[in-house]
Amino acid sequence: MKEKITGFIGKYWLYIVSIVVSFMMFYPALSSFFTHDDFYFLRISKAENFSQFIGFFDPVNDVADIGVYRPLPLRAYYFLGTSVFNLNPLGLRVISFATFFINILLVGYLVKILTKKDGIAGISSFLYAVSVTHFGQLYYIGAYQELLITLLTLTTVIFFAKSKMLVSFIFFVLALMCKETAVVIPGLLGAVYLFQNMGVKKKLSFKKVILQLMPFVLMVMVYLYLHFFHFGMIEGDSYVWNFSLVKAANTALWYFLWSFSLPEMLVDFVGPGIHFNPNLMKYWSSQIVPIFILFGIQAVIIVYAFIKSCKSKTNASVKSIILFSAFWFLATILPVVFLPLHKFTYYLTLPLIGIVLFVSYIIYDSKFEILFCVVWLFLSIFTLRLTIDTNWITQGVRTSERVFEYFRENQEAMEGKTIAFVDTVDDETLPWSPTETVKTVISGKNFFELFFPNLSNKISYGGDGEVKISSRKFLGY
Repeated sequence: MKEKITGFIGKYWLYIVSIVVSFMMFYPALSSFFTHDDFYFLRISKAENFSQFIGFFDPVNDVADIGVYRPLPLRAYYFLGTSVFNLNPLGLRVISFATFFINILLVGYLVKILTKKDGIAGISSFLYAVSVTHFGQLYYIGAYQELLITLLTLTTVIFFAKSKMLVSFIFFVLALMCKETAVVIPGLLGAVYLFQNMGVKKKLSFKKVILQLMPFVLMVMVYLYLHFFHFGMIEGDSYVWNFSLVKAANTALWYFLWSFSLPEMLVDFVGPGIHFNPNLMKYWSSQIVPIFILFGIQAVIIVYAFIKSCKSKTNASVKSIILFSAFWFLATILPVVFLPLHKFTYYLTLPLIGIVLFVSYIIYDSKFEILFCVVWLFLSIFTLRLTIDTNWITQGVRTSERVFEYFRENQEAMEGKTIAFVDTVDDETLPWSPTETVKTVISGKNFFELFFPNLSNKISYGGDGEVKISSRKFLGY
């Protein structure tokens, strides 16, 4: 028994390290509260009976008027939050972490199938696990859909690669119930088939792959019809579609840079012509300087490893890895590149796999594997610390938790009174309204309908009330 345990640890130690290190990085998220759209989806995901629950999956009638068909992460998942976990965010966050850990293992398994190398698979899992791009998915419950679509995409691709077509198709259907990103999966399946068989001419059959992909393509066509003619396009302040190729290229470039653990906040400090806003160094120099230094070291190692790979490995193998990795990244980022105002690093959950596959392949056997992994890890840690301090998600979590604590302590005193969140004279110097910020963070009255239903009809934002509350007190500044 002891020998079996030792053998298991010896074989899978890097996967174990990946999960342990990633948990140590992100575990504070477990104690985080709800924020922003969480309150809305918790409210609309209540079901009094089984019939109402099944209604979440109706592909024709958008009964909640969400504008998207995502019943698994936006209805069934939040249903657990209301009906099983009694509005305790810990339960949902445990599910998020469990899904994340499974994804780490699946990334390694897929890379092992593609490259036949345990070392490359292990490095891929580690780089994926400790990437700072997972901050949003683990700190923001609303981003669970990114974790789930990644899990379902990976299982669809893996079973397809293992010629388990029926199981692959079932997971694909589930992926379509998760997010629109799933429509690119048939393209990924075709790329996987070509990658696996391009070097073996007798196995390469376009007729075979077309027949295998046909059910997936037909399902996508049905899905797109239902989506556009029954659900429509998602709408919102930042959901502004822009089909300029220049804008799309700029957005894709940001996602590419974020994949290597540059902070998401940089997008607000870099203007045209790579012009840096001086406030970046004025307020965050102690954090951003080491990030830039580590990023530079990381880039140098990648360039060196790439040149070495081109010399030591066959051109065909390097070329196929580059093409496959680039296709994976671009195909999976395509659904969001035309939303230049709606850029968030948590959209990299699936595209990041293409990046770590390429990087792991070229640094493997480069004599710098350990150094690179250490640099990648520390860069992620430094960026994560900066992100926690500055990101809208953590700021929103803190704000909504302050509001919750305040009303829990003062609920009885406010019973029956009208309540107004207001800005004060001192707030006039701010470029934004604290009241509008609080309203956005707690999703209007959705927060009160969930936690303080007896007060929900007494709340106003910026109006008059018997009880006036300064909104700024909840923002932490």
